[in-house]
Amino acid sequence: MPNEESTKSGARRRPSPTPSNSETAPLTSTENTMDHLEISDGDYGGTLSRAPRPSSYRSRGLLYGITGFIFLVVIFPYMKRHYAQEASFPLSLDAPLTKKDVGPHKRAHVFVKPGNIKDKNRGKDDEMASDEAPTHAQQVAGGVPPKKGLAYLTPEEFASVRVARPEESVLLTGGLGFIGSHVVDLLLHRGFKVTILDDESNGHNHNKFCTEMVPHDITVVGDLPKFPTGEEKDGEEVMYFTHVIHLAAAISVAESMKDPDKYERINYGGSQKVLDWIRGYNSHVSTLLKSGTQRKTEGVPTLIRKIVAASSAAIYGDPDPTLLPLREVTPYGGLSPYADTKYRMEGLMHGFVDSQNGDNEKNKNDGFVPAASATALRFFNVYGPRQDPKNPYSGVISLFLEMASNNKDITILGDGLMTRDFVYVKDVARAVTMALLQEKEDKEPASFSVYNVCTGKSITINELATQVKQSMEATSEIVHLDPRDGDIRDSRCNPASAIAAMNFVAAVTQEVGLEKTANWFREKDRGRLLRNHPGRRLEEQTYPELI
Repeated sequence: MPNEESTKSGARRRPSPTPSNSETAPLTSTENTMDHLEISDGDYGGTLSRAPRPSSYRSRGLLYGITGFIFLVVIFPYMKRHYAQEASFPLSLDAPLTKKDVGPHKRAHVFVKPGNIKDKNRGKDDEMASDEAPTHAQQVAGGVPPKKGLAYLTPEEFASVRVARPEESVLLTGGLGFIGSHVVDLLLHRGFKVTILDDESNGHNHNKFCTEMVPHDITVVGDLPKFPTGEEKDGEEVMYFTHVIHLAAAISVAESMKDPDKYERINYGGSQKVLDWIRGYNSHVSTLLKSGTQRKTEGVPTLIRKIVAASSAAIYGDPDPTLLPLREVTPYGGLSPYADTKYRMEGLMHGFVDSQNGDNEKNKNDGFVPAASATALRFFNVYGPRQDPKNPYSGVISLFLEMASNNKDITILGDGLMTRDFVYVKDVARAVTMALLQEKEDKEPASFSVYNVCTGKSITINELATQVKQSMEATSEIVHLDPRDGDIRDSRCNPASAIAAMNFVAAVTQEVGLEKTANWFREKDRGRLLRNHPGRRLEEQTYPELI
């Protein structure tokens, strides 16, 4: 019997039987090849035998027609539905994408069918129609369409935050960062015009619905917005503001111990420049209003009425247990340059208010300039989506979730019995905005206030690590390492002042917030898998935020 011969393509030809004397008409070369072809399937380890073709072209045409009909009627519609579902799956805007990943604006990568690469949002008006139908995922998440932007928020995420008035415009320093980007979402959702000033040192959460002054540094006077003069030419950009949120800062206790000069320059010196800029801005605009000078282009000069700045619970240090829960009147106990610069920033804000009031008292008959009030918010342990776990100075929850998502050991410095008051980032964004919108009359003196932003409840680090492990269904081990010098033992906040003055109450419990953040980590991991999936092209697509 002849041996089987292998072809280069992996096809094998069966040995042909010896023809009998009656078989005088040999097969043509084509028929002989196709009638006895076996195709090797390396992926599945088997062979596929092809049945002999029909002898007539009519029969072959009928067979091909039936096959094509089945594909068009049955298989193709199924594939279309399947890939359309994949392409429409929205990844949360909470993903900590970098500018390299997404270009100038915040985007999420999704599967799309090959050849369908386009930006659905390019050319759209900046304001989303309020009656635009939300997607199924947004309806499930309880999201409410925004006045501006793409962030769908639940009612609890914008509770007690009114809709913007037509002229209201906010300058937000540090708006590309973890907390700042959530504040941006809330402001846009309520219809505010937002200008972001950021040096991109702590985040890259760009938003195309904002004016961005990037990269700009608060420590450089020339990087702050120019004062309006009223003599701008048609088409020349000029910025008017009604409010300022100051979040730009160096943010690590540990780093501040190594580089105190950096924290002095940014947290103290930079804050001083921002406050000086506000006084200069209001002085210029007040002069324009008194002289009757108006812009030739659209817009009316507006005065800055309020500044809200981020302070920190680090100023309480490691308090005596008898002082818990911590109130705003608790004595300063900071243990780091970070805490020191934040506490002295509060002093700058207090002096800023007193100086305005003093000047207006002296000049009450001439040269009165409406004064801007100021509020410092002492954030406790903030956590949530977009907190970068790759940053060694990031919050403990994001670090634990990153460890658990990779089934690595969850490491705790010390015995894990330290307590912390964790507050969800969207609650923090709401506290910032509520403080910003506290109103006063123009002729009233400016005021300074300081409030804790917290939940009033604490949890041990050991309990937190267990919750993270369970939420992520991780096989991680919880490992205790040597304690770190200077770590605070117990921290618990009293939120009574914020409740009384602003009616602010944290809406998200630590357990619910942890699960929301864990969902973001799972989405982030899914996004990484999508980006690495072979054989698919990726589209940069902007989607409403679902978390």
